[in-house]
Amino acid sequence: MLTDERMGHLDGSVGARYSHVTQEMRDELMEGLTRIWEEALATRRRMCPRSPVAVLDALLRGSQ
Repeated sequence: MLTDERMGHLDGSVGARYSHVTQEMRDELMEGLTRIWEEALATRRRMCPRSPVAVLDALLRGSQ
């Protein structure tokens, strides 16, 4: 495989290790990351419900 060659791998085993990712695995990862994000945003909101950074301020106000 060209990717393995460019990375200096001779037998293609590196690519094979990552080719088994399923949609269920992706979904579980996204659920976990979303949960961490929402918890972090809630913690930030408890510390101070507003922000001078417009994007963060909108997130803090919009996800209560």
